[in-house]
Amino acid sequence: MPRLLDLRHQMTGLWLLVQGDARGLSHFDISDDGVIRSFWAWVYCLPPLVFYAILRRIEFLQVLPDPGRYSLTYGLQVMVVETAGWTASILAVVVFGFLLGIRPLVRTLVVALNWAAVPALWVSYGPLFALVMLPGQSTLLWLLQMSALLASIVLVVALSWRMLHTVIGGNWLRRAAYLLLICLPPLYTMHSLERSMGLVLP
Repeated sequence: MPRLLDLRHQMTGLWLLVQGDARGLSHFDISDDGVIRSFWAWVYCLPPLVFYAILRRIEFLQVLPDPGRYSLTYGLQVMVVETAGWTASILAVVVFGFLLGIRPLVRTLVVALNWAAVPALWVSYGPLFALVMLPGQSTLLWLLQMSALLASIVLVVALSWRMLHTVIGGNWLRRAAYLLLICLPPLYTMHSLERSMGLVLP
């Protein structure tokens, strides 16, 4: 498992790429071992994912009783869905990287995507955690939670766009197509699994 110091090294690389500095690429190990090690990023994503699973379970039970399923089972199913989405993202990066003629960049994109998942998840779920800790329940609080989540998603997409601009370059339509193609498969995969596992309210 990479040390926190190694994680800081990867985050520095991501930040340089977001700023348009191609020197950030030197922070990523794209050897076979480096690509495999990048999947350890999942460990650093576990805290926000566990919180997200708990929050999903609480919201589910507030609307619909679920006596036939343990909360731990529900949480594990959420983790399976998230893992499937991550896997679909990686596969999309590889497949569409080859189809769009950027094969030399596929390894770099896989490593960068894996490490970028760490700040993406913490940024997405961090504001939700802070708002959930506020006392009381109200429409205003719900609107704040949804606004925070939406703002986090917009921020993550914007930073991803900047990173792709540095790594891929070229025509903006090409980058937009690539970003769209690597986002749609995981969204479809996760939505299908959630419905089949009964994780969403009918």
